[in-house]
Amino acid sequence: MNYLRISLAILLCSLGSSIFSYSQNQTYLGFSGSGWPSNLQVRGVFQGSFEKKNIGQQLEIGYVRRENFTIRHPLSNGAYYFQPLIGAVELSTFFKMSINFEQFRLFGLIGPSLSHGVEAEAFIAPEGGGDVYRAVIPWHELGVRRWEAGAYTGFGIESIGKRGVKILIDYRYYFGLTDLLTGDVSAYNQGSLLGIGIGLPLKRQNIE
Repeated sequence: MNYLRISLAILLCSLGSSIFSYSQNQTYLGFSGSGWPSNLQVRGVFQGSFEKKNIGQQLEIGYVRRENFTIRHPLSNGAYYFQPLIGAVELSTFFKMSINFEQFRLFGLIGPSLSHGVEAEAFIAPEGGGDVYRAVIPWHELGVRRWEAGAYTGFGIESIGKRGVKILIDYRYYFGLTDLLTGDVSAYNQGSLLGIGIGLPLKRQNIE
């Protein structure tokens, strides 16, 4: 639970500083979608960013689904499930640094996240053999922690048009910091994401 408390504290501090920063920086509100085929990781978020020259802060809230290949866990009916696909609501905050060029910016970002699981499906192997099938599993049968702390790091490129609209493409890697199964240190989430997003300016200022 220590990672959860640390992540929550950082998120709350970031939210407070972002509200303060709104009066001082260029502010954007937008949407980003991302995914990766090899581990079926899919993420869609609303994002707000507060930027000033070469630094910025970004807050995101949305929905993420992550497939985990390490979990294999028994069910109450004698069967067991494996390779769960877990859906969760996620809140993230990022510290962002950029190198500005005339037509675009290169940026890197890093920051913590906190998510709460809401649904899961997995492959189920019946007791005594039989055909494996995929089904939704009630959370109380899953045995997985609902709360998960993690961190993202990544980089990307963004272009800002004449009206201040920002288009971005980024790559991120997610590191799960929470053991999803009690006592199993190998059961955690991780994986890549390639995303595209758009940001609309809420307040126009010169951030050069």
